[in-house]
Amino acid sequence: MTLLKTFLRRGTVALSAALLCAPAMAQKKVDVRLGWQPLSGGSAAIAMYMIREKMFEKQAAKLGYTITPEWKTFAAGPPSNEAMISGQLDIDMHLSALPTVARIATGVPVVPIAIVGSNIANALMVAPKSPINDVSMLPGKTIGLPLGTSAHYVLASIVQTHFSKSIDEMGIKLVNMPVPEAIKMPSGIDVAVVWVPVRFIGPQLGISELLVDANGNTGKGHKSPGTRLPEVKKSWAYPEGYNTDRLYAFAREKFLADHPDVVLAFIRAHMEATAAAVKDKAGVVALANATWKQPEVIAETTLQTYAETSGVRTTPAVLEWDVMTLIKASEYLTFMKVRDKPLTWDGLKPILTKSAAVQKRAWESSDPKVAVGDMRKGFRGETKLYGSIVINGGAPVWEWNDTPDWGKRIYVSGPFKF
Repeated sequence: MTLLKTFLRRGTVALSAALLCAPAMAQKKVDVRLGWQPLSGGSAAIAMYMIREKMFEKQAAKLGYTITPEWKTFAAGPPSNEAMISGQLDIDMHLSALPTVARIATGVPVVPIAIVGSNIANALMVAPKSPINDVSMLPGKTIGLPLGTSAHYVLASIVQTHFSKSIDEMGIKLVNMPVPEAIKMPSGIDVAVVWVPVRFIGPQLGISELLVDANGNTGKGHKSPGTRLPEVKKSWAYPEGYNTDRLYAFAREKFLADHPDVVLAFIRAHMEATAAAVKDKAGVVALANATWKQPEVIAETTLQTYAETSGVRTTPAVLEWDVMTLIKASEYLTFMKVRDKPLTWDGLKPILTKSAAVQKRAWESSDPKVAVGDMRKGFRGETKLYGSIVINGGAPVWEWNDTPDWGKRIYVSGPFKF
């Protein structure tokens, strides 16, 4: 009996040791190639935090994966698109609505997995003491901006909302130029359209002032600074602004199918980094400015502008209005004759719902968990340096299959005819 007890005891100890070692033995090794844009405002700061603290690696380890991430930087959406098309990336982020539409419409095998940036807040700028101090004065003027970008899109949206006519119909001449050049208000242009953080650099250097931004907020370049223009209420995107724009994160379709837990780890890591960035404001300003190299107030204002780093939007889940953003951007591109036809809810459904289960798992494990009811209401907040932020929300993508009119119920027609 004593020998039997000894044998059983040793067997139990050996089994326990084996069970304890099992997770380590079961760790799967995966190389992950990721793309991101260091100049994408507050969203970039979140990525910087996630990379520095190795949050992706730590979240993956909790799910049984040892990952080796290779982070690749891009200056804008088009080169990131090219890298994804050529199979050089598994996950990427910081693509705004226009390049996202191009990516989906051309059939690139990718799936949106999260929203990583909201309240993009592009802006129309004028020279200090410019006689152009109201939107009503834009007809016939010359405007400098990078053609075919989100800056172009917001200008078209403002013009269409105020005049019910296109840029061409209003006699507005466009000059193609990069944002860093446009903000200097060079000879030959009356107005510049730029994005964050460049819009904050102009006033800091005394070379330009805000006329109006994507949300209808005016600055010192407007005759009524510090107000929100009433015309924005006519926009399909109200109460958010003249239009809506987002920064999207993607996973290659095959990578998502092969490694759903790694994609889950990425979303969880981004959520963790977002919460940390909101909490450690001074730390994230210093971290971001090591790359941006701007006056501290510029970095602080940038972080207070984005809904994620300001703590206004607290979930990366893809919601109805995030998909509406793509529908409306595609309508604009169709109006511009860049695309043959716009995207549709029915066409997007089989693409976006591929990541629904992973997004829901990320939400279920989040703490604190944002109630679906709150997602539907959208997000509102106030920051000292930017002001009021409103982000349109909606039901999450994982409710799409159980909601026949998901997305379609919020659709508003216009303003671009095609």
